[in-house]
Amino acid sequence: MCVYKPLTSFICCFLIALLTACSSDAPLSPEQQVKAVLEQIELAAEERSLSGMMEHVSDAYRDHNGNGKDDIQRYTQMQFIARQNINIFSVIRSLDITDGIAAVELSVAMAGRDVDLNQQANRLRADTIKFSLVLAQENQQWLIKSASWQQGW
Repeated sequence: MCVYKPLTSFICCFLIALLTACSSDAPLSPEQQVKAVLEQIELAAEERSLSGMMEHVSDAYRDHNGNGKDDIQRYTQMQFIARQNINIFSVIRSLDITDGIAAVELSVAMAGRDVDLNQQANRLRADTIKFSLVLAQENQQWLIKSASWQQGW
């Protein structure tokens, strides 16, 4: 008979209880939820995952050029075809949430090759865009409802 079996069982039960307790943290604030969505979109773009990006765009999406969700999906797909690597560095300039609507000002540096955009010198040579995004909660998810953008940091 193994003397360590009760101790091993106890340790396993303790670790499971500890992990369960850690996973029941307080729910994320709306600001944290919006930031998490923006991080997911950035990661999906870097992984060139069209579906991963588009799942965060509302079916009612409209941008300042009159494009809808299907238009943005086609444009994004063309960008993925044209660029084998996508590196992104983003900074949230402002994030305001009122009545379930989030207004986000976001600066983004993008490079189509393997470049460390954490270094400011590399960001200066990257494509830079300022985004103004509006996200709204739909079915308990934050989705992009509209966007406008311009060149620059």
